[in-house]
Amino acid sequence: MKIGFQGWFLSQPFTGIGQHSLGLIKELAKKAEVTAVSPRPIKIPGVKVIVIKPKFGPLAKWYWERVQAPLAFAKLNLNLEYYPYPSPLPKKSSHKRAVTVHDLISWKDSRYAGNKIKKLYHRAAHHSLLYVDKIFTVSAAVHAELGIPNAKILPNAIPPLTSKISTKHDPNLLVYLGGYDIRKNVPELLASFTKIQKQFPQMKLQLIGRAHHVSKYYPALKLPPNATLLGNIPDKKVYELLASAFAFLHFSDSEGFNIPLLQAMSLGCPAIVKDIPVNREVSQNSALFISPKVSTLAIIKKLQDSNFRKQVSMVEKMVSKKYSWKKTAEILLKELK
Repeated sequence: MKIGFQGWFLSQPFTGIGQHSLGLIKELAKKAEVTAVSPRPIKIPGVKVIVIKPKFGPLAKWYWERVQAPLAFAKLNLNLEYYPYPSPLPKKSSHKRAVTVHDLISWKDSRYAGNKIKKLYHRAAHHSLLYVDKIFTVSAAVHAELGIPNAKILPNAIPPLTSKISTKHDPNLLVYLGGYDIRKNVPELLASFTKIQKQFPQMKLQLIGRAHHVSKYYPALKLPPNATLLGNIPDKKVYELLASAFAFLHFSDSEGFNIPLLQAMSLGCPAIVKDIPVNREVSQNSALFISPKVSTLAIIKKLQDSNFRKQVSMVEKMVSKKYSWKKTAEILLKELK
Protein backbone atom coordinates (compact mmCIF):
# COMPACT_ATOMS: atom_id res chain seq x y z
CA MET A 1 0.00 0.00 0.00
CA LYS A 2 1.22 3.48 -0.91
CA ILE A 3 0.32 6.13 1.67
CA GLY A 4 0.78 9.89 1.55
CA PHE A 5 1.14 11.27 5.09
CA GLN A 6 0.37 14.94 5.86
CA GLY A 7 3.23 15.90 8.14
CA TRP A 8 2.69 19.44 9.43
CA PHE A 9 3.28 18.24 13.02
CA LEU A 10 6.08 15.73 12.35
CA SER A 11 8.69 18.21 13.56
CA GLN A 12 6.66 19.13 16.68
CA PRO A 13 7.09 16.13 19.02
CA PHE A 14 6.01 18.11 22.09
CA THR A 15 2.42 18.29 20.83
CA GLY A 16 -0.19 15.53 20.99
CA ILE A 17 -0.69 15.46 17.22
CA GLY A 18 3.08 15.52 16.80
CA GLN A 19 3.41 12.40 18.93
CA HIS A 20 0.54 10.76 17.03
CA SER A 21 2.16 11.61 13.69
CA LEU A 22 5.66 10.44 14.61
CA GLY A 23 4.61 7.29 16.44
CA LEU A 24 2.24 6.17 13.69
CA ILE A 25 4.36 7.01 10.64
CA LYS A 26 7.38 5.08 11.97
CA GLU A 27 5.28 1.92 12.30
CA LEU A 28 3.44 2.44 9.01
CA ALA A 29 6.79 2.66 7.23
CA LYS A 30 7.54 -0.91 8.31
CA LYS A 31 4.44 -2.23 6.54
CA ALA A 32 3.71 0.19 3.69
CA GLU A 33 5.35 2.62 1.26
CA VAL A 34 4.99 5.99 2.98
CA THR A 35 5.67 9.45 1.55
CA ALA A 36 5.33 12.38 3.93
CA VAL A 37 4.79 16.01 2.99
CA SER A 38 6.36 18.29 5.60
CA PRO A 39 6.90 22.06 5.96
CA ARG A 40 10.34 21.39 7.47
CA PRO A 41 13.15 18.88 6.79
CA ILE A 42 12.95 15.77 8.95
CA LYS A 43 14.48 12.30 8.69
CA ILE A 44 12.29 9.27 9.46
CA PRO A 45 13.56 5.73 8.76
CA GLY A 46 11.84 4.22 5.72
CA VAL A 47 9.89 7.38 4.88
CA LYS A 48 10.40 9.59 1.84
CA VAL A 49 9.92 13.20 2.96
CA ILE A 50 8.95 15.96 0.53
CA VAL A 51 9.61 19.40 2.01
CA ILE A 52 7.23 22.16 0.94
CA LYS A 53 7.78 25.56 2.53
CA PRO A 54 4.58 27.36 3.65
CA LYS A 55 3.53 30.59 1.95
CA PHE A 56 1.38 33.65 2.76
CA GLY A 57 2.47 34.69 6.25
CA PRO A 58 -0.37 34.63 8.84
CA LEU A 59 -2.45 32.29 6.66
CA ALA A 60 0.48 30.01 5.86
CA LYS A 61 -0.76 26.96 7.78
CA TRP A 62 -4.25 27.21 6.30
CA TYR A 63 -2.92 27.59 2.72
CA TRP A 64 -0.37 24.81 3.20
CA GLU A 65 -3.04 22.38 4.46
CA ARG A 66 -5.69 23.24 1.89
CA VAL A 67 -3.56 23.83 -1.22
CA GLN A 68 0.13 22.99 -0.97
CA ALA A 69 0.00 19.55 0.67
CA PRO A 70 -2.97 18.27 -1.41
CA LEU A 71 -1.27 19.46 -4.62
CA ALA A 72 1.88 17.58 -3.66
CA PHE A 73 -0.15 14.40 -3.07
CA ALA A 74 -1.93 14.84 -6.43
CA LYS A 75 1.42 14.39 -8.19
CA LEU A 76 2.07 11.04 -6.48
CA ASN A 77 0.84 7.55 -7.24
CA LEU A 78 -0.92 6.73 -3.94
CA ASN A 79 -3.58 4.42 -2.59
CA LEU A 80 -4.44 6.80 0.23
CA GLU A 81 -3.79 10.25 1.67
CA TYR A 82 -3.68 10.21 5.49
CA TYR A 83 -4.39 13.37 7.47
CA PRO A 84 -3.50 12.97 11.18
CA TYR A 85 -5.90 15.76 12.19
CA PRO A 86 -8.85 17.60 10.57
CA SER A 87 -7.70 20.41 8.29
CA PRO A 88 -9.47 22.56 5.65
CA LEU A 89 -9.19 20.15 2.73
CA PRO A 90 -10.38 20.73 -0.85
CA LYS A 91 -13.59 18.94 -1.75
CA LYS A 92 -12.02 16.57 -4.27
CA SER A 93 -8.91 14.43 -4.46
CA SER A 94 -7.49 11.94 -6.93
CA HIS A 95 -6.94 9.49 -4.04
CA LYS A 96 -8.92 8.07 -1.15
CA ARG A 97 -8.50 10.11 2.03
CA ALA A 98 -8.58 9.29 5.74
CA VAL A 99 -8.50 11.65 8.73
CA THR A 100 -8.17 11.19 12.51
CA VAL A 101 -10.14 13.35 14.92
CA HIS A 102 -8.36 13.88 18.25
CA ASP A 103 -11.00 15.95 20.01
CA LEU A 104 -13.85 18.39 19.39
CA ILE A 105 -12.45 21.17 21.57
CA SER A 106 -11.89 23.71 18.78
CA TRP A 107 -15.43 23.05 17.48
CA LYS A 108 -17.41 22.97 20.72
CA ASP A 109 -15.45 24.61 23.54
CA SER A 110 -16.34 28.32 23.70
CA ARG A 111 -13.05 29.05 25.48
CA TYR A 112 -11.26 28.40 22.17
CA ALA A 113 -13.62 30.30 19.86
CA GLY A 114 -10.98 32.86 18.81
CA ASN A 115 -11.33 35.62 16.22
CA LYS A 116 -13.21 35.47 12.92
CA ILE A 117 -10.30 33.98 10.98
CA LYS A 118 -9.79 31.26 13.58
CA LYS A 119 -13.52 30.47 13.56
CA LEU A 120 -13.54 30.19 9.78
CA TYR A 121 -10.50 27.91 9.89
CA HIS A 122 -12.06 25.51 12.41
CA ARG A 123 -15.36 25.54 10.52
CA ALA A 124 -13.56 24.60 7.30
CA ALA A 125 -11.61 21.85 9.09
CA HIS A 126 -14.82 20.45 10.59
CA HIS A 127 -16.59 20.62 7.22
CA SER A 128 -13.77 18.67 5.56
CA LEU A 129 -15.01 15.50 7.31
CA LEU A 130 -17.67 15.44 4.58
CA TYR A 131 -14.98 15.08 1.91
CA VAL A 132 -12.95 12.14 3.25
CA ASP A 133 -13.51 8.42 2.77
CA LYS A 134 -12.56 7.20 6.25
CA ILE A 135 -12.78 8.85 9.66
CA PHE A 136 -10.95 7.70 12.80
CA THR A 137 -11.11 8.93 16.39
CA VAL A 138 -8.41 8.42 19.01
CA SER A 139 -10.81 7.20 21.69
CA ALA A 140 -14.32 5.89 22.30
CA ALA A 141 -15.05 9.12 24.20
CA VAL A 142 -14.31 11.22 21.10
CA HIS A 143 -16.22 8.72 18.94
CA ALA A 144 -19.33 9.15 21.09
CA GLU A 145 -19.03 12.93 21.07
CA LEU A 146 -18.44 13.09 17.30
CA GLY A 147 -21.58 11.06 16.62
CA ILE A 148 -20.47 9.45 13.34
CA PRO A 149 -21.26 5.70 13.66
CA ASN A 150 -18.98 4.63 10.79
CA ALA A 151 -15.91 6.25 12.35
CA LYS A 152 -13.38 3.79 13.75
CA ILE A 153 -11.26 4.06 16.88
CA LEU A 154 -7.53 4.49 16.30
CA PRO A 155 -5.97 4.79 19.78
CA ASN A 156 -2.85 6.76 20.52
CA ALA A 157 0.21 5.28 22.21
CA ILE A 158 3.41 6.67 23.71
CA PRO A 159 7.00 7.24 22.55
CA PRO A 160 8.94 4.00 23.17
CA LEU A 161 11.81 3.77 25.61
CA THR A 162 14.96 3.36 23.52
CA SER A 163 17.50 3.11 26.35
CA LYS A 164 17.72 2.26 30.04
CA ILE A 165 16.59 4.91 32.48
CA SER A 166 17.29 5.66 36.12
CA THR A 167 14.37 4.55 38.31
CA LYS A 168 15.48 5.69 41.75
CA HIS A 169 12.28 6.42 43.68
CA ASP A 170 11.74 9.90 45.15
CA PRO A 171 8.87 9.73 47.70
CA ASN A 172 8.52 13.52 47.67
CA LEU A 173 8.32 14.17 43.92
CA LEU A 174 5.11 15.02 42.09
CA VAL A 175 5.21 15.47 38.30
CA TYR A 176 2.98 17.26 35.79
CA LEU A 177 3.39 16.59 32.06
CA GLY A 178 1.35 18.31 29.38
CA GLY A 179 0.23 21.61 27.92
CA TYR A 180 -0.54 24.88 29.66
CA ASP A 181 -3.64 26.14 27.87
CA ILE A 182 -6.93 26.91 29.65
CA ARG A 183 -8.40 23.43 29.77
CA LYS A 184 -5.27 21.97 31.41
CA ASN A 185 -6.11 23.91 34.60
CA VAL A 186 -2.48 24.25 35.67
CA PRO A 187 -3.26 27.21 38.01
CA GLU A 188 -5.77 24.95 39.80
CA LEU A 189 -3.12 22.23 40.02
CA LEU A 190 -0.68 24.68 41.59
CA ALA A 191 -3.31 25.77 44.12
CA SER A 192 -3.89 22.12 45.01
CA PHE A 193 -0.14 21.58 45.41
CA THR A 194 -0.03 24.49 47.88
CA LYS A 195 -2.63 22.68 50.02
CA ILE A 196 -0.61 19.45 49.80
CA GLN A 197 2.48 21.27 51.02
CA LYS A 198 0.73 22.40 54.19
CA GLN A 199 0.50 18.75 55.29
CA PHE A 200 3.52 17.43 53.39
CA PRO A 201 6.03 20.34 53.35
CA GLN A 202 8.75 18.09 51.91
CA MET A 203 6.76 17.55 48.70
CA LYS A 204 8.01 19.17 45.49
CA LEU A 205 6.38 19.59 42.08
CA GLN A 206 8.10 19.54 38.70
CA LEU A 207 6.14 20.66 35.66
CA ILE A 208 7.19 19.41 32.23
CA GLY A 209 6.15 21.30 29.10
CA ARG A 210 6.04 24.88 27.94
CA ALA A 211 3.38 27.56 27.56
CA HIS A 212 3.51 29.15 24.11
CA HIS A 213 2.85 32.63 25.50
CA VAL A 214 0.75 34.41 28.11
CA SER A 215 -2.75 35.18 26.85
CA LYS A 216 -6.35 34.25 27.55
CA TYR A 217 -5.47 30.82 26.17
CA TYR A 218 -2.35 30.43 28.32
CA PRO A 219 -2.93 31.86 31.82
CA ALA A 220 0.08 33.28 33.66
CA LEU A 221 1.51 30.90 36.27
CA LYS A 222 2.58 31.91 39.76
CA LEU A 223 4.78 29.09 41.01
CA PRO A 224 4.57 28.31 44.75
CA PRO A 225 7.68 27.27 46.71
CA ASN A 226 9.13 23.88 45.68
CA ALA A 227 7.43 24.01 42.26
CA THR A 228 9.75 24.07 39.24
CA LEU A 229 8.95 24.68 35.58
CA LEU A 230 11.22 22.42 33.50
CA GLY A 231 10.00 23.29 29.99
CA ASN A 232 10.32 20.79 27.14
CA ILE A 233 12.82 18.05 27.94
CA PRO A 234 13.91 14.86 26.07
CA ASP A 235 11.74 11.74 26.32
CA LYS A 236 14.39 9.90 28.31
CA LYS A 237 14.39 12.58 31.01
CA VAL A 238 10.57 12.64 31.02
CA TYR A 239 10.48 8.91 31.66
CA GLU A 240 13.15 9.11 34.34
CA LEU A 241 11.15 11.69 36.26
CA LEU A 242 7.90 9.74 35.93
CA ALA A 243 9.60 6.50 36.94
CA SER A 244 11.01 8.08 40.08
CA ALA A 245 8.01 10.19 41.07
CA PHE A 246 5.62 9.53 43.94
CA ALA A 247 2.66 10.48 41.73
CA PHE A 248 1.60 12.13 38.48
CA LEU A 249 -0.84 15.08 38.62
CA HIS A 250 -3.08 16.14 35.72
CA PHE A 251 -6.06 18.49 36.13
CA SER A 252 -7.19 18.83 32.50
CA ASP A 253 -10.98 18.95 32.11
CA SER A 254 -11.04 18.03 28.42
CA GLU A 255 -8.91 15.51 26.51
CA GLY A 256 -9.19 13.45 23.37
CA PHE A 257 -6.87 10.69 24.60
CA ASN A 258 -4.38 11.97 27.25
CA ILE A 259 -0.99 10.62 26.22
CA PRO A 260 0.74 11.98 29.38
CA LEU A 261 -1.58 9.83 31.51
CA LEU A 262 -0.56 6.75 29.54
CA GLN A 263 3.13 7.67 29.85
CA ALA A 264 2.81 7.84 33.64
CA MET A 265 0.91 4.54 33.74
CA SER A 266 3.53 2.75 31.66
CA LEU A 267 6.14 3.54 34.32
CA GLY A 268 3.96 2.61 37.26
CA CYS A 269 3.65 6.20 38.45
CA PRO A 270 0.27 6.51 40.22
CA ALA A 271 -1.81 8.91 38.12
CA ILE A 272 -4.05 11.46 39.85
CA VAL A 273 -6.38 12.92 37.22
CA LYS A 274 -9.75 14.63 36.75
CA ASP A 275 -12.71 12.28 36.57
CA ILE A 276 -13.61 12.62 32.87
CA PRO A 277 -14.69 9.80 30.51
CA VAL A 278 -11.48 9.58 28.46
CA ASN A 279 -9.30 9.26 31.59
CA ARG A 280 -11.43 6.34 32.74
CA GLU A 281 -11.26 4.84 29.24
CA VAL A 282 -7.49 5.13 28.75
CA SER A 283 -6.68 3.92 32.28
CA GLN A 284 -9.50 1.35 32.36
CA ASN A 285 -10.41 2.88 35.74
CA SER A 286 -6.94 2.18 37.16
CA ALA A 287 -6.08 5.89 37.65
CA LEU A 288 -6.95 7.81 40.82
CA PHE A 289 -9.73 10.28 40.13
CA ILE A 290 -10.23 13.77 41.53
CA SER A 291 -13.86 14.76 41.98
CA PRO A 292 -15.93 17.15 44.11
CA LYS A 293 -15.98 14.41 46.76
CA VAL A 294 -12.33 13.29 46.47
CA SER A 295 -9.51 15.83 46.76
CA THR A 296 -5.94 15.53 45.55
CA LEU A 297 -4.76 15.78 49.15
CA ALA A 298 -6.97 12.84 50.16
CA ILE A 299 -5.47 10.72 47.37
CA ILE A 300 -1.91 11.72 48.34
CA LYS A 301 -2.66 10.63 51.90
CA LYS A 302 -4.01 7.30 50.66
CA LEU A 303 -0.89 6.73 48.57
CA GLN A 304 1.23 6.93 51.72
CA ASP A 305 0.16 3.31 52.22
CA SER A 306 2.94 1.52 50.33
CA ASN A 307 0.82 -1.57 49.63
CA PHE A 308 -1.95 0.54 48.08
CA ARG A 309 0.58 2.47 45.98
CA LYS A 310 2.20 -0.78 44.73
CA GLN A 311 -1.21 -2.15 43.76
CA VAL A 312 -2.10 0.99 41.78
CA SER A 313 1.31 0.97 40.10
CA MET A 314 1.05 -2.69 39.10
CA VAL A 315 -2.44 -2.38 37.59
CA GLU A 316 -1.56 0.79 35.66
CA LYS A 317 1.49 -0.89 34.13
CA MET A 318 -0.61 -3.85 33.03
CA VAL A 319 -3.25 -1.63 31.43
CA SER A 320 -0.66 0.48 29.60
CA LYS A 321 0.60 -2.58 27.72
CA LYS A 322 -2.67 -2.62 25.78
CA TYR A 323 -1.42 0.34 23.73
CA SER A 324 1.42 0.51 21.18
CA TRP A 325 2.04 2.31 17.92
CA LYS A 326 2.52 -1.08 16.26
CA LYS A 327 -1.02 -2.09 17.21
CA THR A 328 -2.33 1.31 16.10
CA ALA A 329 -0.67 1.00 12.69
CA GLU A 330 -2.13 -2.49 12.29
CA ILE A 331 -5.63 -1.18 13.07
CA LEU A 332 -5.23 1.61 10.51
CA LEU A 333 -3.98 -0.66 7.73
CA LYS A 334 -6.65 -3.26 8.41
CA GLU A 335 -9.41 -0.66 8.17
CA LEU A 336 -7.96 0.87 5.01
CA LYS A 337 -7.78 -2.48 3.26
